Amino acid sequence: MSPSLEEPSPAVLDDLDQEIVRALHKNGRAAWSNIAAMANSSTSTVRRRFESLQSDGRLRVTGRVDVARLDLAVPVMIQFRGRDSSRPDFLKSLQVRHDVRYVAAVAGSAGCVAEIVMPSLVGMQRVIHEITLQFDVEAELFVATHTYTSGQDWLPDTVKREIDVRQERMESRLSREESIVLGLLLEDGRTSLSDLAEPIGKSESTARRILESLIRRDIVSFRVLVEPERLGFQTSFWAWLNVEPSRLSAIGTELAAMKETKTLFATAGRYNLVGQFVLKYHTDMHAFMTDVLGAIDGIKKSEIMMQTDTYKRVWNMVACSSYVGVSGPDWLFNPPGSTSSLSESQLAKTDARRSNGG
Repeated sequence: MSPSLEEPSPAVLDDLDQEIVRALHKNGRAAWSNIAAMANSSTSTVRRRFESLQSDGRLRVTGRVDVARLDLAVPVMIQFRGRDSSRPDFLKSLQVRHDVRYVAAVAGSAGCVAEIVMPSLVGMQRVIHEITLQFDVEAELFVATHTYTSGQDWLPDTVKREIDVRQERMESRLSREESIVLGLLLEDGRTSLSDLAEPIGKSESTARRILESLIRRDIVSFRVLVEPERLGFQTSFWAWLNVEPSRLSAIGTELAAMKETKTLFATAGRYNLVGQFVLKYHTDMHAFMTDVLGAIDGIKKSEIMMQTDTYKRVWNMVACSSYVGVSGPDWLFNPPGSTSSLSESQLAKTDARRSNGG
């Protein structure tokens, strides 16, 4: 019998695991007893299941932070085209970059879609020049001017989506201690109070006050990252939309509320609305294109790119639908006084996951 050329599909989480995911998505730092009650199981069982899911990378609890609204950074969506744009070594080079928050291989007019996040646009062209010198690729940039909804908020049939129609920025003005705590929560939203307190040299009660302040000021909330394939969704795609400017806010709000929408940005560039969408099956694409996008008055032009493989999501490196390490910017993850978020062993583990298929 000849070997199959197809990689095995990632295993879909069972019913209990999905109940745990939904409970954690509502409150990523909830007590295990509360999670057990929501999942209709015992405390010991849900904790054991979570530890298994987390240890093999099938899910991550993460701190959700809108870096743009907090005036911490500027996200830029990028289409990479050219001979090297779909090569694994190019995709992996983006995956490990600290300034890259998201990377995926796509099928369409581009070979790769990535999101670079920097404290400002100053230096962005230098970064693009650096990338295009190493590989035979061309880059088209779309600066995110507003985030309607974040991919961190996507989980079907869970909590009501947060749709941001506000245009104002928030003054973050984080202290050194708050920055360190925030970085730790971005990497692991369930980091214990003792582990939050140690790097800032404070007591657990002080760490608790800092944590509660970050939550109260809407700087951080807690969500679950899980790849759509783990929940039985087979198709992800990016839609690049040219929308009538007078209809941009209304269409952005309408699309952001849809269960299929994972991420949605208003952007500056050839397209002014960019979104990632998730469907159960690839055959659902036709109805979505005609009955959903086609029915919205004000969309003048669209371009679709099917996602074929995810390499990074919200700074979490992805291999075979599992999270294998974090590679994020020092100014956000590792402010002065904290430790590095990415070890050599995590980098090696990423390559091993892709080589072994799981």
